Amino acid sequence: MQFPVQQHLSSFLTVPPGRGHRVPAVRVALGVFLPLLVLILLGRTDLTMCAIFGSLTGIFGRAELHWRRLQHQSLSGLLMVLTVVAGVFLSLSGADSWTVVGAGTLIAGLIAVAASYLRVRPAGPFTYIFAFTATSAAPFPGRLWEAALTVTGSVLLAVVLGFAGRLHARRHTPRPLPPYRPPSWGRILRHSGRYAVAVAAAGSVSAGLGLGHGYWAMLAACAPIAAVDAAGGAIRAVHFILGTYAGVLVSAVLLQVQWSPVELAVLLAMLQLCGEIYVVRHYGLAMVFLTPVALLMTGFVASQPVLAVTLDRAVQTTIGALVAVAVIAATTRRGPTAATPSTR
Repeated sequence: MQFPVQQHLSSFLTVPPGRGHRVPAVRVALGVFLPLLVLILLGRTDLTMCAIFGSLTGIFGRAELHWRRLQHQSLSGLLMVLTVVAGVFLSLSGADSWTVVGAGTLIAGLIAVAASYLRVRPAGPFTYIFAFTATSAAPFPGRLWEAALTVTGSVLLAVVLGFAGRLHARRHTPRPLPPYRPPSWGRILRHSGRYAVAVAAAGSVSAGLGLGHGYWAMLAACAPIAAVDAAGGAIRAVHFILGTYAGVLVSAVLLQVQWSPVELAVLLAMLQLCGEIYVVRHYGLAMVFLTPVALLMTGFVASQPVLAVTLDRAVQTTIGALVAVAVIAATTRRGPTAATPSTR
């Protein structure tokens, strides 16, 4: 008989059987690499973060038929442009950490409602909160319209790459998602409230303690809440924490290397490719690849102390994930009525 913690650890070490997910992963990786290559050629690597977050539009609707994917990626891309522009605006205005926490809480709640209502997958505000908090925390030397143009260009490329798969449809048609009945407004608001409370609490703990890179705690607070129920949230939290710890170790090694801009662009695209291949099958293993992407993307602009940045990431992830589990435990009913649609 296994105890709950043993079960979570066992689930982390077990990769479900199966193949696939390579075509969507390649689309996302191309969407990351091509904008970075353009920015390198233009000598504008200061716009890297805006380009990468715009390219993450490609993760939405990956399992859907092409016309539905086009619709959902277009809607998701619009939300991504708005969140990145909002983040850069706060960066340019010199907003303090408490302002970022307040704005991030509002964005988490609103986007959670929008994502549930529009039935976009992956559900929830995780990717948008990442984009908003990261861009608001990073110094931005350019102008707001440059950031808006960059993220919009990346979004459009991701949408084009997503729909380009229509040419592949004669030989292979993606499996559509099962029929989905949208939840009631009561359930939508209740679930979005979980996101808002978790983001606010995690961000407040980090800001109150004066920790660096507080946005990672807010980000980590979003991941477990997307799981189906309280037990699923705990498993997702364990996967997120352990996967991030392993990803931090990988990052510590990769950060020791002096990468050229082109090498770094290729590395980020390959890491994103591997993360996208595994994210549906094994969330914890995917985080081993995706964590270095988050830590390495700033390498185009400025280097950071390796020990400080990796330790901050590990500590903030633990804070955010534990806060999320507490919120789930306090707000989730026991029994079959507690289910909430899954994300990926």
